[in-house]
Amino acid sequence: MEFEAIDPVEAYRRAVNPFRHDVIKAKGWPELFTGADGAYVTGADGRRYLDMLAQNGGATLGHRHPRVVEALTGVIRSGSPFLVPIGVPAASGLLAARLCDLAGADLERVYFCTGGSEAVENAMKFAMAATGRQGFVAFGEGFHGFTPGPLPLAGHDYWRRPVPHWTPEGRHRVPFGDVAALEKALAADDVAAVFVEPVQGLGGARVWDPQALREVADRCRAHGTLLICDEILTGIGRTGRWFGFQHAGVEPDLVVVSKGLSGGIAPVAAVLMTAQVHRSVYKSIASAYIHNSTFEGHLLGMTAGLTVLDVIEQEGVLEQAERTGALLRSRIEALAAEGLGVREVRGLGLLLGIRIEGLSAPDAPDGAAAVVDLMIERGVLLESAAHAQNWLRLTPPLTLSEESVEVFVTALRDSLLALDARG
Repeated sequence: MEFEAIDPVEAYRRAVNPFRHDVIKAKGWPELFTGADGAYVTGADGRRYLDMLAQNGGATLGHRHPRVVEALTGVIRSGSPFLVPIGVPAASGLLAARLCDLAGADLERVYFCTGGSEAVENAMKFAMAATGRQGFVAFGEGFHGFTPGPLPLAGHDYWRRPVPHWTPEGRHRVPFGDVAALEKALAADDVAAVFVEPVQGLGGARVWDPQALREVADRCRAHGTLLICDEILTGIGRTGRWFGFQHAGVEPDLVVVSKGLSGGIAPVAAVLMTAQVHRSVYKSIASAYIHNSTFEGHLLGMTAGLTVLDVIEQEGVLEQAERTGALLRSRIEALAAEGLGVREVRGLGLLLGIRIEGLSAPDAPDGAAAVVDLMIERGVLLESAAHAQNWLRLTPPLTLSEESVEVFVTALRDSLLALDARG
């Protein structure tokens, strides 16, 4: 079969998800991108777009970062095995040690996998093994994955539509920030772990108050419950620190991380944990192979992760994310002061949410949805937050430039003015 002769859009419609394509086409969004560089992607028609999503934060350093591409090209050409049938993967220990050093908080062991939902499922297994319990708690409009384990914890029923009757016992959702409700959920001492996102991405960049997060950690400790920080979105620099939990100074028992570690090129995810949690599964030589995965230490993923960490450390990316995030926030707040329909801005670093005035009612999602369409018309890609749809969600590359901030703000102001003119 000559793949070059096949229309990729039609192939997607036929064999992947025709309904997703129907949405894209109906909205007039670009159907196919054929180029990418830094914070920009190029459509099949040659038009460039500023990418303020970075595939939900996965393109940490921007698209096709040259150092990540060079590192992966080097290992592909090196002749080294991508997977090993026996022995240990050459680079996984190196990446694990780096992650533990950066995270601190007695996190001493790492289990690698390939995606965020898989990492969450593995964290749940380790938590159940460590505590002998099967219950889990999550907060508010949070999200921890599409797979069966975390699906009952998702902060919106939309994700559960295919399996509405999948409601295993012991899965609890409590209001965001409500420590009293958490205490009630933990009272029976049957909860293995509590999931916390330091900043809720799909909840519209909702940030945990540091003191409240410390209280959550204290409640977990008092009930023998583990604390799992879901850093799939917030980890690896997105909030201006290596991990979002570090803003509050808590010490989680497990941390899951994925998007930021990948560089947007090779899939990789990790579960960081204390030695005590790790020993609940890997107890001795007899259990050395009791939990593993084919791709857990694959060379491309490990190399991508190591290179991303190198770039962030050596090129001052944490400081840049904090500085650029503050600039972006201040420029959006200036728009809010103009009374153009921006009601609020929140978030940390380069994970920000913008609350947009509704068209049919003050908190209706139609205003944000209209702004998304207008922004794409003006060459800027972004989305509404799935669990708080009157909020725009921004997860641009951590290397976003000040010039690109101005491109975004100009497009946002023009879009808000166009929306006001319609009304």
